[in-house]
Amino acid sequence: MLNSRKQVLIQDEVTATAGVQWRMQTNATIEASGTTATLTLDNQKMQVIIVNPPSGATFSRSDAVRLSADPAPPVADQPNPGVSVLIIDLPAGTYTLQVLFNPQWPGMSASDFVTPQSVALDSWTLTSHN
Repeated sequence: MLNSRKQVLIQDEVTATAGVQWRMQTNATIEASGTTATLTLDNQKMQVIIVNPPSGATFSRSDAVRLSADPAPPVADQPNPGVSVLIIDLPAGTYTLQVLFNPQWPGMSASDFVTPQSVALDSWTLTSHN
């Protein structure tokens, strides 16, 4: 959490020899557009942004179902009604992925949010993003 607990930052340090996916399941409706997505649930909105995205990284959405290439589980998956998956398709390479969550609370505007600096995970502290 950062910016006086107004925002949440999820950061991953990626080294991949092939393309990978970052995935997050949610009950919210997902509208994905490039490096920005909007999650809506019970008339509340959350803006999600890929900060300094690696080349080719974009958001998409899918239903919460097993991928056709995944191995079959010993017991069939239970259905996930109302659940969607927010996806970031990522290219091969070494980079830092920062995903920033900005709740769209009443009375807030874009100027209430900050763009976090890039801090290596092993250097994160309670004040590293102030």
